[in-house]
Amino acid sequence: MKQPARSLTCTAVVAVLGIGLSVALAAPAQATPSAPSWDDVRAAKSDAAAAQQTVDELGSRLEDLQDESDRASIAEQQAAQTFSLAASEQQEAQSDLDDLADQAKRAKATARDSAAQVAGLVVELARTGGGDLSTSMLVDTRDAKDLLYRVGTMSHLSERSATVLARAQADQNTVDSLAAQQRQATTALAQATDATKSALAEAKDASSDAQGRLQREQDQQEVVLKQLAYLKGTSVATETAYWNTQQAKRAEVELAAQAGPTAGDTGASTTSPATGGSTPTNPGTGGGSTTTNPGSGGGSTSTKPSGGGSSTNPSPSNPSPANPAPSNPSPAQPAPSKPQPSKPTPAKPTPTPPPSSPSKAAGAIAFARAQLGDPYGWGDAGPNSWDCSGLVMGAYGSQGVATGGHNVVWQYNYFASIGRLVPLSQRQPGDILFYSNNGTASGGYHDSIYTGNGQMIEAAKPGVGVVERAVWLPNQLLPYVARPTGSL
Repeated sequence: MKQPARSLTCTAVVAVLGIGLSVALAAPAQATPSAPSWDDVRAAKSDAAAAQQTVDELGSRLEDLQDESDRASIAEQQAAQTFSLAASEQQEAQSDLDDLADQAKRAKATARDSAAQVAGLVVELARTGGGDLSTSMLVDTRDAKDLLYRVGTMSHLSERSATVLARAQADQNTVDSLAAQQRQATTALAQATDATKSALAEAKDASSDAQGRLQREQDQQEVVLKQLAYLKGTSVATETAYWNTQQAKRAEVELAAQAGPTAGDTGASTTSPATGGSTPTNPGTGGGSTTTNPGSGGGSTSTKPSGGGSSTNPSPSNPSPANPAPSNPSPAQPAPSKPQPSKPTPAKPTPTPPPSSPSKAAGAIAFARAQLGDPYGWGDAGPNSWDCSGLVMGAYGSQGVATGGHNVVWQYNYFASIGRLVPLSQRQPGDILFYSNNGTASGGYHDSIYTGNGQMIEAAKPGVGVVERAVWLPNQLLPYVARPTGSL
């Protein structure tokens, strides 16, 4: 049984990976303004006005650095989603082949029984002088199909004999048909396997590139935090904690400011909120960190005693509940956007929404928190490593609640199909947040569990793992969240 993570002392700059400062990803990249040097910082130390101006400049520098981290993180998570989709399709292809193999095994057994009845018929009719049948046919035929063919060419078959033969021929046709389907399924599996390998290689390349960029940003963030601590006469840990708190507050403000749909909205419900204005920055970095990692001056992070990985838990252990949902009625549910598998999936019965149970949302959050510190694993869904949709699936699966599969897009579409989406403006702890690169469900690339007060739990990416931190990039969120259980 995994235990909740405990706070431990540790170094680090990476605390700056939270969210909340303004960047507009849609805008072209701008040249980063030069940051105050250590000489500038020391010179400003004795002048209150100069010191405040330098503090502001350093804060702006952190925003610029975080902007670069955001861009690298998004590309990395999009690559991870591409791999996740390919892996899911490979699993489906394998499942289809396994199912066909089972069907073929049963069909062959049935065909053997039918062929045996035909062979018995040959013996019986030969003994009684029935038509052109001869027991020599049993010796001359090479297999059951050959026997069926020879018997089928004979004349003067009785109605009973013709019925036995027709049934045997139909059974053999089923075997042949399933064999053809197996050949096609084997080819499809090979193609899906190749696609998965290719997607994984590309995802790892994207991750490697992102990690290098993020490490550079992290190193510079560390310098800025040290400068702030020196200038303000505090510690790096204090500045880091303050930075993280501000990011969570700003994230909550950004979430509240999102132009959520109203009760009259219908057709545009799957589009993303307006992307104009400011956007909080992405907390992710390349080096196994979270928003509450302190700087070198001490502070606290939380690690998971029993799990692998080195990621830390930035959030308070008991965040207060999110703002209550407004009283206006829930809007019409958006039509789900089609996922993008390479082959159609078989139709399934419409699932029944789970019974209302807010305690299950709390249980899902508790499960996710118990995984804090676990590493990120490509396509993993526990028990010791996770990707983003795998963690969401595992958290709600622990409460007996289905999430629609191991894929961001599939999960969103599943909850849309059973009427379990609510506007982002009505978010509550336990709701699932969905990130999209094109404002629609089809562009989904990441999801996480909202825990209140501008924070969420996510399996972030390689090197970071499972963390709880400020919600990053609210303008990349779809305007609806999924509420797997509880009142809508």
